[in-house]
Amino acid sequence: PQVGCTPLKKAIAEYENTKPDQVICGNGAAEVIFSLCRAVNPRRALVPAPTFAEYQQALYSVDCQVEFFPLNGKKGFVLEEDFLQALTKEIDIIFLCNPNNPTGITIPQDLLEEILEICAMQGIFMVVDECFLDFVKDPEKYTLKGKLEKYPGLFILKAFTKRYAIPGVRLGYGFCSDRKVLDRMEAVTQPWNVSTMAQQAGMAALKESEYV
Repeated sequence: PQVGCTPLKKAIAEYENTKPDQVICGNGAAEVIFSLCRAVNPRRALVPAPTFAEYQQALYSVDCQVEFFPLNGKKGFVLEEDFLQALTKEIDIIFLCNPNNPTGITIPQDLLEEILEICAMQGIFMVVDECFLDFVKDPEKYTLKGKLEKYPGLFILKAFTKRYAIPGVRLGYGFCSDRKVLDRMEAVTQPWNVSTMAQQAGMAALKESEYV
């Protein structure tokens, strides 16, 4: 496989209206999560609950202490403003899933941007999983891709898995404007992590706009 996935990164950047040098590809979104945790090497993390289990698995793999922020089922599992109080300087990284897996609930956009601003002030690395955002009407209204340049401490996670129903192909990707973070991620990942077939499948899938 081509190391670096350069043609695929260019195709993703064009599809997502971002820059190729802000893109990193992985053997599924799961590998991107794990390589990010190894690259950032956080000591303390904040994760809502319930949410996607592989965030905490990746964090535990680097001996990170994980604090869980329980979502209220009686209120529909919506992330609310009390989450802001948990964003202390002791937290190194947070993971948010928007819309959340398994609840399917989106985070209010005003709150999401307020979280991003506080994380920048507190020096907290913010990871937002947008893998299910493709199933939301007008996803461009909810994405934080437009904030990447201003906030180098923001990482956005996406995957081909859900959008094209190809989990067995193993192809995920992420965005970040901090090249040092992306370089460290690539340094802790196997050099041939994305197969030739996955790279070709990704570039072909991106042309299937009618299917999406």
